[in-house]
This record gives sequence, C-alpha cells and structure tokens, in this order.
Amino acid sequence: MGMAEFDGRKVLVLGATGALGGGLAQAFVQAGAHVVGADRARPADDRAVAGVQYVCVDAGDDAALGGLFEAGAPPWAVINTIGGFAPHRPLTALDPEELIGQLRLNLLSAALITKHALRVMLPAGEGRIVHTASRAAVETAGSGLAYSVSKRGVLHLVAMAAQETRRTGITVNAVVPSIIDTPANRRAMPDADYSTWPTVPDIARAYLYLASPTTHLVSGAALPV
Repeated sequence: MGMAEFDGRKVLVLGATGALGGGLAQAFVQAGAHVVGADRARPADDRAVAGVQYVCVDAGDDAALGGLFEAGAPPWAVINTIGGFAPHRPLTALDPEELIGQLRLNLLSAALITKHALRVMLPAGEGRIVHTASRAAVETAGSGLAYSVSKRGVLHLVAMAAQETRRTGITVNAVVPSIIDTPANRRAMPDADYSTWPTVPDIARAYLYLASPTTHLVSGAALPV
C-alpha cells in the first residue's frame, strides 16, 4: 500500500487522543492523508501526532457531530475508535447504568458517526467508514453483557449501513480486535503475557486496508485481528 493511495485525501479519526486512535492517526499521516483528529479534548503536547489537525467534539452530541462533518470538504474516510470497556459480571449483578452507559459510549456514538458520515458521503458518491468492534461481540465466554452487547450492536450497524450503501461507492466495515497492546490494557491485566498481544501499528494495517480506495468491493465485513 503506497503513499499515493491516500495522498491528499481527508481522513477523520474519531477518538484520536486514545492509544489506538493516535496510532491510526499517525499511520494515515504516514500514508499521505490529511488527517483530522477528533476527540472530547485535545491531546497533551507530548501525545499530539505531528501533521494531525485536532478538533474537539463529543461524539454523543448529535448536533455537535453534525457540525464537525459539515466543516470543510467531506472526508474520504471516517475511522471510529471511540469506545469504552466494562468487565464481566454475573447477570444477577447487572448494573442498568453500566449497560446504558456502554450502549451510549459504544453503539450510540457509532450510529451518530455513521449517520453524519453518510449524510456528507452520499452526495459525494464515495467514501469509507471503518468502525471498531471487539471479539467480545461474537464470543460470550468471559464477556460482560454491557460491553459485549454494545459492540455486537456495532457489528449490526455495520451490516445495515453496508446494505443501505450498496452500489454507492461507499463502504462500511469494522475491525474486530481481540486485545490490543496499550498502556490501559496492560494496567487492566497486569499478569497477562503482553508478548502475544497485537500492537497498534500491526492493527493499523487492517484500518488502512479497509479505508483504501482500492478496497471498493469489501463492505459489511467484520475483520478479526
């Protein structure tokens, strides 16, 4: 995959201040894209990626998100890394606020991002949307309901959006990580064997592939990494 593939193309990365989002922003900059990084707050100076234009937005705010997509030219690709995690707990201990919170954080944000991305991409007749799901969406063992069902909803969203955009020049897909080697995950699982975990640069290749102009026949996919 060469630099010319993304040269001059606008790529919007949602969740750009996180470990995954920041790594993807850097990967797309290196691939020649004009990257806009959106998150609730700007990154600290030592975490900002050179070449990224940062903007602040709450992905759960429908109006604010709409304004982001209406600012400037439509993006070629929208990369969504926004999300949160909730651990396994017995169903007898279900916390309704945790369930609602995970649905808002993982599913509602993805649905609103899809809504506004399609709103500007459809008139342009082209574009790529890549969401981030989780293996917990397809494997119930060891997964908490709140996190699992919210990420399962993202996969259902991707399937429905792909169906709606058939023959439009727009594709909608998801990357489905098992685990990612990030500082947050290491803190959450201090006794794990980090040597077996995929790194952000490794996973970035999947996003670059799904966002590529040449990957026009792949839509509705849930790509495991």
